[in-house]
Amino acid sequence: MRIFIAIPVPKEIKEQALQIKAELDQLKPDIKWVEYENYHITLKFLGEVNEGQLNEIKTKLLMVAQACPVFNFKTTGIGFFPNKNRPRVMWLGVKGEMNRAQFLGERVDTYLGELGFEAEKKRSFHLTLGRIRSERNIDEMVSTTSNINNGLGSYDLPVKEFFLMESRLSSAGPQYLVLQKYDLQG
Repeated sequence: MRIFIAIPVPKEIKEQALQIKAELDQLKPDIKWVEYENYHITLKFLGEVNEGQLNEIKTKLLMVAQACPVFNFKTTGIGFFPNKNRPRVMWLGVKGEMNRAQFLGERVDTYLGELGFEAEKKRSFHLTLGRIRSERNIDEMVSTTSNINNGLGSYDLPVKEFFLMESRLSSAGPQYLVLQKYDLQG
């Protein structure tokens, strides 16, 4: 099974992401948009694991949750990976208590490192809006995001929990299932 660790996002932020998508979709860019129900902030992608590893992973993540305190993010605006000149991924950024967010990420890496998972080289907290598939109408879309950013409200994103998720791929798109919920307790 393909698994990852995610921070859930509240309805207001999902609605904001959906509004951004609706506005940009009028430009007919070639983007594979993330589905409303799949919006999240990825903490770590673990990839393929077998059933035997799952219980060890769950135990380590419980230790992570016990060590990490609750913290807060705020949405900031739309950005692109690798950058706006060569956009491949469009995202909604967050700012806030980044030290606590990095601590959470480091705890995940440390505890899962004991099971052989590689540590993240660079961690960037964001909500993926879509993956850009071609250059069609891309310049117009990038310039429109600047206008959207000027009027974009900032929403609170309290981080009180994280999820261990399974990603099931199909021709209809990925389906994400919550395998375990972890409340931050540090």
